[in-house]
Amino acid sequence: MDSTSIKIIETERKFANAVHKNFMSLRYGLEPCCEIDMESAVIKKELCDWDELVTLTKNITGSSSTSITEIQTCDITTDTTATTWTSADIQALLDRMDVLESEIDEKDLHFVYIQDPAALVWNIQHNLGKNPSVRIEDQLGNDVIGMIDYTDLNNLVVTFGIPVAGTAYLN
Repeated sequence: MDSTSIKIIETERKFANAVHKNFMSLRYGLEPCCEIDMESAVIKKELCDWDELVTLTKNITGSSSTSITEIQTCDITTDTTATTWTSADIQALLDRMDVLESEIDEKDLHFVYIQDPAALVWNIQHNLGKNPSVRIEDQLGNDVIGMIDYTDLNNLVVTFGIPVAGTAYLN
């Protein structure tokens, strides 16, 4: 079995597992032991499906730049005897797939910093490569306001009027 087939099988397995865990959570209230990133699983499955489409297109045309501009399918529903035609511009779909594959993961980065014991100054190295928004809570969960100084794109300093212990949420 080649690596492409293994990748497809593994992606389909992870997608099915995420769907099953999501169903069990919604239907029966059974929470999974680990966090489910359903959006990520769906995106990876769609990209895998697109890869299969590219492979299919290459097999039909002999190259990735296709001369096939449109595929039409017909779905006939026997219950209502309705016929639905759908068409897809393959080149537009392939172009969109190239854009999606070339983009960096657009999920926003975040960082959680815990300060214990209480301190007047918190030096936070977050390595997010940006000046993130900052929300600070004390140990009781109350919002706390401090003076934030961004030293560079990966570090910041929070200064308080009194010593504070708690958590900083950076996004």
